[in-house]
Amino acid sequence: MPLKGFESLCSKNAAQIISRDKGNPQYHRGINNARAYVTHYKIDGTVIKSGNRCDYLLMNEEKKVAYLIELKGSDLVKASQQLEAAEKALQQELSDYTLQYRIVANKCKTQEIHSSAYRKYQIRWKGKFIQKTGFIEENI
Repeated sequence: MPLKGFESLCSKNAAQIISRDKGNPQYHRGINNARAYVTHYKIDGTVIKSGNRCDYLLMNEEKKVAYLIELKGSDLVKASQQLEAAEKALQQELSDYTLQYRIVANKCKTQEIHSSAYRKYQIRWKGKFIQKTGFIEENI
């Protein structure tokens, strides 16, 4: 179910849904070849106005899959915390959805990728988590 009180950033059956912040090169592109019913929301500052939160939420309303998306410079632990905080804040609205976690970083430090703080998120979200540098393009 679309988020009550908020208008989707994309059309109902959009072929491509791009999550990108102005002035930043990194982006997430959801490819909707099936032309399924999708919704897309700016979480940071629109749906959730304070505290930790991710940047975007992309939802495939037919498959009941929700993508929490964080576009980040380089702090992967902070990005993971933002995804987790948004998940908790939207827990009720997302209860019927399978959650997917996405971090698109501008650059990553090797020591951070292997840090225990970041590894705990990789383990917890195993199979539902993708982190890449630059962009993520995926079929939704």
